[in-house]
Amino acid sequence: MAPLHDYYQILNLPFASTSSGFTKQQLKLAYHKALLKHHPDKADKASTVTPTTDPSSTRATALPSDSPLHPQPDAPRPVYTIDQITTAYKTLSDPHLRADYDRALRLDRSTAAAREKTATVFHTGLEVVDLEDLECDEDAACWYRGCRCGDARGFCVEESDLEREAEHGEIVVGCRGCSLWMKVLFAVAEDT
Repeated sequence: MAPLHDYYQILNLPFASTSSGFTKQQLKLAYHKALLKHHPDKADKASTVTPTTDPSSTRATALPSDSPLHPQPDAPRPVYTIDQITTAYKTLSDPHLRADYDRALRLDRSTAAAREKTATVFHTGLEVVDLEDLECDEDAACWYRGCRCGDARGFCVEESDLEREAEHGEIVVGCRGCSLWMKVLFAVAEDT
């Protein structure tokens, strides 16, 4: 799912969790300001980044302090189309469309935050094996495998680790003797 356009950012309005975040007049004023700011014929030419004849340099002025994200002066401002601005205005001015949009925006933001938290971590030297490929030490309730660094039990997975990660069906363990990693795939057997 592609991220939503942030209509609040397009109109330079704060996102409020309640529908009374701003008045219709404030919304209309923000709409007109956005149209003037982003219209190709009306835009302030001095505040946009313009390449000069030297390709290694750019000419820019600082963004106004009312910019919602206050980017660095050298960073180019986002440019929105008239259609995007009009859609933002129409959506935020209709209470039903705005409620639907706010729900979708909150969901999109929470999904993006969840993706960041669960992003796959890349480990150099990661080997993927099945739990059955490891030696089992029933007395210690662990599975182990030697590592190329010479540690005979470099990779060790305890039963408590497997129980903790049972929902995912995989666990990443590091060697106790070096910087190598191994992903162990497993399935939980149902008791019958």
